[in-house]
Amino acid sequence: MLASLTHPRLWLALALLAAGIGLSVVAWNGPDGAMLVPRVVLAIWCAMALSLVIVEALRRAPPLKPSLSPLPLLMGAVLVAAVTVDTLGFLLPALVLVALTLWLFRVRRPLPLLVGTVLIGGGLWFLFHHVLLIRLPAMMNSGVI
Repeated sequence: MLASLTHPRLWLALALLAAGIGLSVVAWNGPDGAMLVPRVVLAIWCAMALSLVIVEALRRAPPLKPSLSPLPLLMGAVLVAAVTVDTLGFLLPALVLVALTLWLFRVRRPLPLLVGTVLIGGGLWFLFHHVLLIRLPAMMNSGVI
């Protein structure tokens, strides 16, 4: 177990857990009604990160070929996208996040990757912005994107 304490995958899992705990502290200090969904999402985030920490800490020997698991990579990408939504708007981080998710799910051909990214990312934006009338953070002052 001591050999696994220096493994980068364990440190990544610990960093994701620390980020979730830090954001949870902020969420629990917010207003009650508006922070219900972020609190639930952050609780799920912390549970997943804690399970990653436990799995990586109990791993007997490091893998022969160093690899990065898709789950911590995806969790890190979601964290970066959530932080950049304020400055870049919703659409651009959502498109990048959807493309990365499809890539991690082994959608590697260019046309399905492009079509899936546009349909899922753009479709989510269209659904929230135009159908549900939930105004998302906009990148442009006109509110188009």
